[in-house]
Amino acid sequence: MNDTTIDPAPAKVEPPAVLIVDDMPANLSVVVESLEGQGFRVLVALDGLEALERAAFSQPDLILLDVKMPGIDGYETCRRLKANSDTSDIPVIFMTSMSAAADVVEGLAAGGVDYVTKPIRVDEVVARIGTHLALRTLQQQLVTRNMQLQHEIAAREKTQKALSDARDELEARVAQRTEELARANVSLNLEIIERRGVEARLKESEARFRAIVETSPVPLCITSMPEGDILYMNQPLRELFALDATQSALGNIVDFYASPGERDQLVCHLREDGCLRNAELSFRRADGTTFWAVANARAATYGDVPAIYVGLYDITARRKADEKLRASEASLANAQRLARLGDWAWDRDSEVTHWSSEVYRILGLEPSAVKPCYGTYLALAHPDDHATVRRAVRELLAKGQPFGIDHRIMSPDGTTRIVRLQAELVDAREGQSWGIVGTVQDITERKRTEEELLASREQLRELSAYLEAIREEERRRIALEIHDELGQLLTALKMDVALLKMRVVADAEATRKITDIRELVEKTIWMVRNVASHLRPAALNFGIVSALEWLAEDFSRRNGMPCQLVVRGGEPSLADTDATAVFRIVQESLTNVSRHAGASRVAVTLVSTEQALDLRVSDDGQGFEPESAQSAFSYGLLGMSERARLIGGTLHVDSAPGAGTMVSINLPLDGGRER
Repeated sequence: MNDTTIDPAPAKVEPPAVLIVDDMPANLSVVVESLEGQGFRVLVALDGLEALERAAFSQPDLILLDVKMPGIDGYETCRRLKANSDTSDIPVIFMTSMSAAADVVEGLAAGGVDYVTKPIRVDEVVARIGTHLALRTLQQQLVTRNMQLQHEIAAREKTQKALSDARDELEARVAQRTEELARANVSLNLEIIERRGVEARLKESEARFRAIVETSPVPLCITSMPEGDILYMNQPLRELFALDATQSALGNIVDFYASPGERDQLVCHLREDGCLRNAELSFRRADGTTFWAVANARAATYGDVPAIYVGLYDITARRKADEKLRASEASLANAQRLARLGDWAWDRDSEVTHWSSEVYRILGLEPSAVKPCYGTYLALAHPDDHATVRRAVRELLAKGQPFGIDHRIMSPDGTTRIVRLQAELVDAREGQSWGIVGTVQDITERKRTEEELLASREQLRELSAYLEAIREEERRRIALEIHDELGQLLTALKMDVALLKMRVVADAEATRKITDIRELVEKTIWMVRNVASHLRPAALNFGIVSALEWLAEDFSRRNGMPCQLVVRGGEPSLADTDATAVFRIVQESLTNVSRHAGASRVAVTLVSTEQALDLRVSDDGQGFEPESAQSAFSYGLLGMSERARLIGGTLHVDSAPGAGTMVSINLPLDGGRER
């Protein structure tokens, strides 16, 4: 049984509480005073509802309940008290003036424990209260003791069950352990048999491993750790180090290191990590030659001795290739630097953009300061050139059309450069990604030189135009002087010779001589007129159509070749300088026909409108390649093109071998007047 511990200093006991329920408590003042005098704590309620509330809240030890009360009577109040679990065990003594047996029975049936009649006899009430409180105390002690006994019984049953379970578990464990020992014995026997098989297989595996190592193309060796004595090496390692296969002494691996200190570092690394991967080392053979190899090693044991298992791979050729590649990259970098040309690439799959170092230099950026991307490049482009760059990139992505554009770059330091941006798509091939490659070239100096050349060319053209104008003016003056002065003198001479001939009619010899002089004078006059016409045709004074008519007739007369002139649209209104330039172009074209074409006929066509003047000179000659003529520095064609350009026109030569030649001139006009 469980031991009960009694507290030697019991807690202070509160006095019993008695709840008196009566609608006229003044009638019971003697009872209240007597109870309080006996040490009771008295509570008062005036009706049944208040009694229910006070009983539930104060939990009195006993209730004196009047039967006749307003509202619910004492019987109903007692029934409700007993129906409530909080107040059901509180004893109720009825107080009433009704002493009939039926009334007593009804009170006891409602749950009362006693019944006193009025007028109240205080001694009797106090005695009955004491009795019922004692009974209640004994009942509570009995309930408490009963609960203690039930707890002790439950604990004992639990202990007995635990002992039974422990006994059953112990028996099960003994049986299980016996079974496990039996199985372990069987397993141990099997393990012994298996270990013997494993040892046999291990020997076979070792033999196979040795055979594999011996026949492996990879140079392998085993060295002691940390001394470096070679415990084993295969034939490829002997060949790699150029060792004699008949040499029995293997030596020490340290002797083969180009830098022996490297091995000490490797041994320290193996002690810490236990393995070594892809370490590039330099070795030296016995003949003094060196080579590079990639070493992979692992720390282990060899015959219970700490050892290092090493595999080598000769990378001398790869190192040389890497050195050549680095030299090539350095050469490429120098070439890009000297050419001021950088390359870039964009990979679509990885979204990675690559810029060469020269691109950073051209853009004025530090490689570590920015991330190479399209946005960074576009931010450096001149605001006026953003649209050009975007349009070129869009067309490249949409149509796959490579582009090359010139635009300006504004560096972070404020300088403005002109660059040539070129790009093209890279098709997806096996092992390659789809992307874009391109170049950026700094052409600032070249552009400046081109601008200077263009300016110089314009100056030369202006000078040429000025000299041509002076030459034409000089031709005009000389032709005028020849025509006016020399022509007049020759005409006068001709008249004088005619008069002289009339006076010497009788002298036949003199007459014949004068006739020869006259013919000579006439020929001289014709030659003077011809020179004056070629210097500047007088027909030019009457318009371009008249000048072309004279030129066509003169060409036909001189070369015996028909030259047809076709005019559509009438006489165009041209300035004298423009008319002279057009005339000289046609004249040079006809001269080329007579010298080089081998043609049988020539046609000159003039079409004049209010908007433009079109002039064509065509022949049926042998023709030529215009590109060949331009590459051969044909100054005649160049002079014709320059004359057309100076008056705001364009000249086009259409020819092919065996197909004749056509020289076309187009001169824009504005309302019949030259622009």
